[in-house]
Amino acid sequence: MTQVSIGSISDFPEATPTRVEADGTALCVIRVGDRIHAICDDCPHAEASLADGDFLAGDLEIECPLHGSAFNLVTGEPSEPPATEAVAVYAVTIDGDDVLVEV
Repeated sequence: MTQVSIGSISDFPEATPTRVEADGTALCVIRVGDRIHAICDDCPHAEASLADGDFLAGDLEIECPLHGSAFNLVTGEPSEPPATEAVAVYAVTIDGDDVLVEV
């Protein structure tokens, strides 16, 4: 795996899902406090961009905009049907103001 810069911390507004391309991989990136989470942006149930969904802060999840499946930002596991497959989770490192993702 390779670390790829996806921007600076200020590029990711608090609690706002953002779609980013990193080395050909579509990511849904969300900043929560001083942590940044990156998961696969494609819902495995219905090819929707998770970055277009709602961030569920209390559960640390992103909800698919099409059918309401929710995915944990730490594990990638779905907590709400109809999705049954987890999405990939990517390691994020913050180096100064630079955000790096391992893809």
